[in-house]
Amino acid sequence: MTPEARLALRVALAQSGDRKALDALLRDHQRPLYGHVRAIVGDSDLAFDVLQASLFLVARRLGGLRDPRWFRAWAFRIATREAVRAVRRRSRDRARFEDVDELADVPAEAPVYDPALVRACADRLDGLPPAAQVVLRLHYLEELTLPEVAEVLELPLGTVKSRLAYGLARLRAAIGRGEASPS
Repeated sequence: MTPEARLALRVALAQSGDRKALDALLRDHQRPLYGHVRAIVGDSDLAFDVLQASLFLVARRLGGLRDPRWFRAWAFRIATREAVRAVRRRSRDRARFEDVDELADVPAEAPVYDPALVRACADRLDGLPPAAQVVLRLHYLEELTLPEVAEVLELPLGTVKSRLAYGLARLRAAIGRGEASPS
């Protein structure tokens, strides 16, 4: 059985009320969701709180998930929403999410880059605008497909591609200049 089929089966069992399947499902996704949330909120304690709230929502809303194959993207969407809400609640961090407008003029065609390069430069992602940073983290570090990233962020696929291209271009420029971070 493929990992995708195993995940879909576990989700279906959890949806039918199997507590062990639900516990295993949440435990398996806890670490990647925490890393994703931590990257967005920038604070370990807040990330833990957001993770707890996200896992609670995942468990509570699991019955409404129509296609178990989309569980990962769906769970990341919930965690992303909760993380962004938490950041926005912290007034000092509101400015971190005001860079979305500058991404509007980036073309949707994303050049091909080596994913290993992005993984090797994960520490440099913190200097990127948050809108591009989240797309890069979800696609390269969490290994979600671009349609899954679009689903998580509730954005058109073209917008996800443009943010990916923008983020990769900024990352490449920073690496070319030998900067510690691409800001």
